[in-house]
Amino acid sequence: MQRTAAYGVVKDGSGALLVLRVPAGSDPEGRWSLPGGVVRHGEHPRDRVRAGLLEQTGLRAATITPRDAGADVVELPEEGISVHTLRLLFDVTLHGTPAGIPGPGRPAVDQRSRSGQGDRLLGEDPAALDPPDELPAPGALVVTPDPGRPVAQFVGRFMAPGELAKMSLSRFLAPFLDGNSSGEALLLTNSDLLDPPLDPAALVEPGPSPEEVPVFVQRPAAYAVLVNEKADGGPRMLLSRLAGSESTWTLPGGGIDHGEHPRPALRREIHEEAGLPYTEGPLIDISSRHFVGRGPHGRLEDFHALRLIYAGSVPFDQEPQVMEVDGSTDEAAWIPVADLDTAGAVPTAHDALAAWQAYHDGEGLEAVMDRAADARGDEMIDRPGS
Repeated sequence: MQRTAAYGVVKDGSGALLVLRVPAGSDPEGRWSLPGGVVRHGEHPRDRVRAGLLEQTGLRAATITPRDAGADVVELPEEGISVHTLRLLFDVTLHGTPAGIPGPGRPAVDQRSRSGQGDRLLGEDPAALDPPDELPAPGALVVTPDPGRPVAQFVGRFMAPGELAKMSLSRFLAPFLDGNSSGEALLLTNSDLLDPPLDPAALVEPGPSPEEVPVFVQRPAAYAVLVNEKADGGPRMLLSRLAGSESTWTLPGGGIDHGEHPRPALRREIHEEAGLPYTEGPLIDISSRHFVGRGPHGRLEDFHALRLIYAGSVPFDQEPQVMEVDGSTDEAAWIPVADLDTAGAVPTAHDALAAWQAYHDGEGLEAVMDRAADARGDEMIDRPGS
């Protein structure tokens, strides 16, 4: 079983990190985690962070930008299941000033008397709240808080780095804080460490249906934006041509296999598709695409594609060549950036190039990608079989 979870890294003015105690009963050790949760089918990970933050703390996000990604595997031999969780982290800035949530130099406020909602975390201070200036992009999936999920079960506080070092943290969180999230997937063998707990409904096999019913598929994949800025004749971008197409070029990369960390998965894919060693770069964008259609083998699928877009580099003095036999790619080449349209580059390549340029220019990535999505509209998945 493979699933994706998204979390927000939220800090206050002193640099203290917002952490939440895992809901009572799911973790007997009471470890602390981050706001967010498992990404629902068809949901953009940014929307899960936005909704989770509001549901769990009462805080509203102003900006949400990619930070890092990791993975862990929990073996559940009693159920005969191996659970691979892809973890996506986003940096979050807040609307207004957090109030009612304790932190360094800020004691807890009596939430019962302030909010009138029992033990609900008070969240942002209405008196200090700035009016929202962010609207959902056209066609974006808007996720509202779940009224059936009691907010009172979460206990949150802002912790300084020194305080965090003394606390019991969720196992997935520690590598991110230690700066060791770029290695292999973390292997856990204790089912009590599964975070969040597994939804029992996910273990139920669907029964037979008299009509064809789409199979739910959520496919995370990792891709790289690789640009030679000093190439003769202008910048060139490394792209892969889809096998069986005359001129459909996309980013090198592909699906994250069960148990893989996204970074090793990307190194593997680039070697298979271009035969080049990849030097890792930062995560610069995460995109989401949801549609119903036929898979490569004719199966009807309710398909949710999650794309992790990384920067990085490969040697410019080596000619790319496809290493994988009978794979989804039949050619790799450096395509002039000025010729992407005429060469047949997919919209994902254009959008990823815009994200890469925004990263280098220091521009707000979320705004750039929202503009690109508005201009291009909905797009078909560019590599359904890899």
